[in-house]
Amino acid sequence: MGAKIFQALETDIQEELKLSFLDAETNLMETYVNITSEELEIFLQMLSLSIKHGIIPIKNGAIYFSWDFRNSFSFVTSTLSTIGYGSIAPRTPMGQMFCVFYSLLGIPLTIIFLQSVSNALLQTLSEFEKYLQNMEMKETQIRTCEVLFFLVTGLSIFILLPPLLFMKMEGWTYEEGLYFAFISLSTIGFGDYIIEYTNYGKMEQKNSYKVYYHLHKHLKLMCDGNSRYKG
Repeated sequence: MGAKIFQALETDIQEELKLSFLDAETNLMETYVNITSEELEIFLQMLSLSIKHGIIPIKNGAIYFSWDFRNSFSFVTSTLSTIGYGSIAPRTPMGQMFCVFYSLLGIPLTIIFLQSVSNALLQTLSEFEKYLQNMEMKETQIRTCEVLFFLVTGLSIFILLPPLLFMKMEGWTYEEGLYFAFISLSTIGFGDYIIEYTNYGKMEQKNSYKVYYHLHKHLKLMCDGNSRYKG
């Protein structure tokens, strides 16, 4: 629901800017031979404004809209997870005000929900501890096994394996993928690397890839919430 509201609030101005940009582009092409510095400056200002509002020319007349539902959903998840990449953000006053109230309500509810899910997962993981106890292991040995289990699985699922997927889907190096995974999972979210951009210059994602990416972020948040709960 939040994604649809953001999309509705931000789409109208994008439609207007798209028409303005296409008109400016047409005028530039028609007068290219005798173009003046003033005309070029006007075009560049319109181009900058369009990009700022998520209207990005690609090639062959194609125009990329940042506020489609897919990217709106991505914005919602990055907001509720408090990562906030900054690659997409509301620009209209109504969109910005809705973002404030949406975040005030949505972030606490998301934390409560993820803590509930993580507590449910703990019930399953507690069976592992009981299994070790039945093997008559010492308490220190059980704790060591638990730490090693969570360390290995955590690093593998959240840090070491995702860069391999990013290498294939984004054309990044392993180091870039590792950097992006850490910046995302630590909720720093600089926004210098975002998964919408591929090495072919297109802004697209396969649905399965995007589902994995959002699950990847929220599984990490569940672990964070659970560790705070246990503490």
